[in-house]
Amino acid sequence: MKRRAERGGTLVEAALVLLVFLTFLFAVMEFGRAYNLYQVATDAAREGARFAVAPCSFLPSDPPCPYGAGALPTSTDVTTKVNDFLASANVHGATVDVNQQFAGTVNTIPVQFTQVTVNAPYTFLFFKSFGSV
Repeated sequence: MKRRAERGGTLVEAALVLLVFLTFLFAVMEFGRAYNLYQVATDAAREGARFAVAPCSFLPSDPPCPYGAGALPTSTDVTTKVNDFLASANVHGATVDVNQQFAGTVNTIPVQFTQVTVNAPYTFLFFKSFGSV
């Protein structure tokens, strides 16, 4: 008789353990997705900053420079480059802020400092009650 009373306890215990395990599993997946988005936003900002400070090449085999010889891209060009990078990673709704400061010239090459900031919203997939970050 006692054995029969313990069957329900095992079932309840298994249900609780399964609930905790699945919650942990989904939390790990959410963290992985959030970290992936963070890395994509970081890479997009890095790509935009690199693009912003690299003047056109002077090699004869390269296509003509749309900004002029040795000129640097504008903030609109940098924003377009970053948005293209984000679109290729399937990230939508991100905002891009480009802050360029001209610092003068060195040997007739323009020098400027550029800061590229990317903010990408993250919406939870499994824990929708948390909203978005």
